[in-house]
Amino acid sequence: MGAAARPGSAVHLGAGALSGMTSCILLQPFDLVKTRVQQSQTQQGAASAAQRGAGAVASAVRSVLSTEGVLGLWRGTVPSLMRSAPGTSLYFYFLNHTKTMCLAGERRLSGDSSRAKLSATSNMAVGASSRALAGFILMPGTVLKVQYESNLYRYTGIAAAIGHIWRQGGVRGFFVGAVPTAIRDAPYAGLYFLLYEAIKGRERAFAQARGTQMAETAVTMVAGVTAGLSASYITQPFDMVKTRMQLRPQEYHSVMQSFAKIYREESLAGFFRGISLRVLRKGIQASLVFTLYEWVLRANTRSSDKAPPTKLAA
Repeated sequence: MGAAARPGSAVHLGAGALSGMTSCILLQPFDLVKTRVQQSQTQQGAASAAQRGAGAVASAVRSVLSTEGVLGLWRGTVPSLMRSAPGTSLYFYFLNHTKTMCLAGERRLSGDSSRAKLSATSNMAVGASSRALAGFILMPGTVLKVQYESNLYRYTGIAAAIGHIWRQGGVRGFFVGAVPTAIRDAPYAGLYFLLYEAIKGRERAFAQARGTQMAETAVTMVAGVTAGLSASYITQPFDMVKTRMQLRPQEYHSVMQSFAKIYREESLAGFFRGISLRVLRKGIQASLVFTLYEWVLRANTRSSDKAPPTKLAA
């Protein structure tokens, strides 16, 4: 493959935006129901055993369908798109550039100019830093998305939601929950990218050992689902704290206070409210996003390789 076939920044941005938009629209119901389940303790106090787990999910779905109809499951799609499309686009842009920089650094340190893969530590650092940076830039969209999905706020439109957040907290209102979001997203993305690259490598090695060849789409889908499920479980408590801080900032003031309040009122199980929805959504989303992203990159590379050389003007 020639150097000319290497995807540029615009391709990474476009591939990220496409994958982010697609996953957002398809998986919005998971996000909405997760938000409703996680907010339930703030509305009802201690939940009974019957309201936990799958019962809470079913109850939330029934409530949405009875009051808002089927389309109610897609409430908040517009603010989700406003965050997810540019957020995923920026994430892959930062991921590409950070990965390139780290690989160049490892080549210099090792003296091996042919090195083509990052170490496990570098993969984790690349994933974490890229997600944290993109997440901070898009934090206002995250706050808007969470509040729009919740039925604690009866917003009539995006402009009304933005105006309410501004009146309640000014600029700081759009960055409520930034710390737990970063604490959640950075480890999640770092673990995800580490596992994703490791699983892809093992899948290919296993296929080669058996004398077979796996389709790249199958490789990325399996690696994406497995990595997404694992990383989601580990970072779930931070997702709960983030959601509570963004929905009820007057009750959940800081990360440590929020952790203590949830544990005191709901015990350890309170941190895992809505985990089935988040894990399922994250597993599917991660697989879909990375599969689409890498498919676009491969398609761009193939079209570049097939393109006839540009003739210089006489």
